[in-house]
Amino acid sequence: MKQPILIATTLAAGLSLIGCSQQPVQPASAQPSDREIQQQINAAVDKRMQAIEAEQAKSAQPEQKMYQVPRSAVEPELIKVSGVGYGAESTYEGFTDGQRRLMAIRSAKLDAYRSLAEQLNGIKIDSNTTIATLTARNDSFRARVNSMVRGARVVSVTPMADQNYETVLEVYIDRSFFEKAFVYSSNEEKLSMTTEELCDQINCNALSRKR
Repeated sequence: MKQPILIATTLAAGLSLIGCSQQPVQPASAQPSDREIQQQINAAVDKRMQAIEAEQAKSAQPEQKMYQVPRSAVEPELIKVSGVGYGAESTYEGFTDGQRRLMAIRSAKLDAYRSLAEQLNGIKIDSNTTIATLTARNDSFRARVNSMVRGARVVSVTPMADQNYETVLEVYIDRSFFEKAFVYSSNEEKLSMTTEELCDQINCNALSRKR
């Protein structure tokens, strides 16, 4: 009884050894070379570094806050500036009555433009005073205006007594124009505010809850 079992066991072991010996052996060329292994390592390292840089860039960006600011807080506050000018008819006998009237209206309009220019851009004053023995001998000054006025419209042209005419012009200017041009202060930061300061003044959170 033991002999057949021993023979069967021996045959099975022999068949298994024959099967193992018949398995194909992978050629040496199928094994990855050192260069390919190094390339794979470099690619993995580059991918990891790109992921780290993307995370750092995302964390470095400040969080953008959206505010609901009322339209009145961002729209410019307009101020109406008016200029009044006067003109007189010429006494030249060669002009007709119509020419005198039109020239007087024209001179009144230009005088009104000068008045607007003085209010918008200021006047340059040239002054000269001469003093001798603590006594003023001569005192003179000259006013000059050199500017551009755009967007002004004629409000009225009114005939006056003694053949004179009055012209009224007006133009709308943003309030910030005067603050930036005519505030005599070296601290320019007071003329501007950040988004957070604006929201603190108008209470953006309360406006968001209402909507």
